[in-house]
Amino acid sequence: MSASQDSENVIKSWTTDGEKSPLLELSSQQRVKTYSKVKPTSESEDLSLNIGEIHCAADRPLSATEEEPPDSAATPLTWRQVGLLVCVSGSSLLAGSCAYIQVPFFTHEAHRRGLSNASSGSVYSCFALTLSLGFWAMGWLASRFDVTRLYRLGLLLASVTTVVFGLLVYVERPEAFLGWSLAMRVAEAVGTAAVLTTGRTIIINQFPQRINLAVSLVEGMYGGGLCLGPAIGGVLYSAGGYGAPFYVLGALLMGNAAASLLLMPTVTDHSVEQVEEEGEVSHLRDRLRLVLSSADTWFIFTALFLNGLNWTAVDLNIEPYTLHTLDMQPDELSLFFLGSFAGYTLSSPLWGRLSDYIDNTFLFEACCLAPTALGILLIPPSPLLGLQPSRLLLGVGMTLREVFQMGAYVPLLPLAVRLSTARGLQSDVRAQALVTSLCGAAYSFGSMTGPMGGGLVTDRWGFPVLATGLGGVTVLLCLAMAVRGVVYHAARRAAPAAAP
Repeated sequence: MSASQDSENVIKSWTTDGEKSPLLELSSQQRVKTYSKVKPTSESEDLSLNIGEIHCAADRPLSATEEEPPDSAATPLTWRQVGLLVCVSGSSLLAGSCAYIQVPFFTHEAHRRGLSNASSGSVYSCFALTLSLGFWAMGWLASRFDVTRLYRLGLLLASVTTVVFGLLVYVERPEAFLGWSLAMRVAEAVGTAAVLTTGRTIIINQFPQRINLAVSLVEGMYGGGLCLGPAIGGVLYSAGGYGAPFYVLGALLMGNAAASLLLMPTVTDHSVEQVEEEGEVSHLRDRLRLVLSSADTWFIFTALFLNGLNWTAVDLNIEPYTLHTLDMQPDELSLFFLGSFAGYTLSSPLWGRLSDYIDNTFLFEACCLAPTALGILLIPPSPLLGLQPSRLLLGVGMTLREVFQMGAYVPLLPLAVRLSTARGLQSDVRAQALVTSLCGAAYSFGSMTGPMGGGLVTDRWGFPVLATGLGGVTVLLCLAMAVRGVVYHAARRAAPAAAP
């Protein structure tokens, strides 16, 4: 059989009416190569696919002849892959530390120079806003530059700006201190966006058989950086003054960039059988339109936005409430944060491994979102529960939220990549970088909205009302995910009956 006949048969077997496609019985690497050659019969037909029509691409169900999950057939990791994981995981840990390392002492330093809380808060807000916009920019840059080079440039930019931020200890004028702080945080956010976008892209491209597990390890390290950053920053500030945390972190970022020259291999594309055909999605605008035209993709963006919103809206508004209701001092509250973040970090590889074995990601999301909502409602607790505030409920709620929200977060990026690839997006590094940047932007917008929106709700109606609202929205998303998962499951079960 000729290659062209092969391609035609593959296209015919890619059904959109609920029938099970033979593509789903291929191995992970075979699917990557096949998808890179599949072209829909027309652009309008491809862009008209809706939620019900693309269910076969959303998850990879096990065929009747498969006795083990797809990951069980994966080859052992090579030293090259181990070195890649070490580099990207280390950079994610340091990138997470960049975000919050100055939390314990920056506001104090700003007050010492006569700046207000609003002025010092603007330094955090500008980082979140720039990070959100930076993900979009990095998706565009990744289509024009080598992602490995962009990754190293991001590390260098973050390291230099972090060190310069430490030198601001010598700036005493309040206007100059605020201006330089804003400028350095903006540049640092650009470098962080480059590191996170390219690091996730490289992981997705180089671990096609272990996407969920590899992503969970990298995201777990990023969460660990968010947790360790304030703790390490406080210790170094006490020991060496304002500049010490930034000098140490900048040196580590520089060291990671140097280590990547030795440990990180040249990233090559797994889709080695790409075929240049008329109508193939090759330009950024066409790729963007293809990704954004999918209803399921927007479903994923909504889940990512809510993840970021839940984390920041609660965490940055909880301290006054616990002080007033439980007489809990900041150092005691930090122990609760440390414990819950430890659950987040330690559970991430377990969620990655488990999600690789699940053949219906939507139902998996629903199962994780339900206890997440319960955890959010238990933290104050919500007036709907009729419970009295206590340290026990606070600890249980924070732990439930961190652990199960991590489970809901891990599969979303791999799912978005699989959906986009099945709809005709090339399985190459540039396309994967585009999907990664869009997912990162959706999460960052939630993280940016959380502090301001959560603060407004808390000031007007109180923290328990904020938690009740967030818990309610999470329940609604849980129900929507469950319905989507049931539709997928029903269509898959009906496929054998519909087959001739």
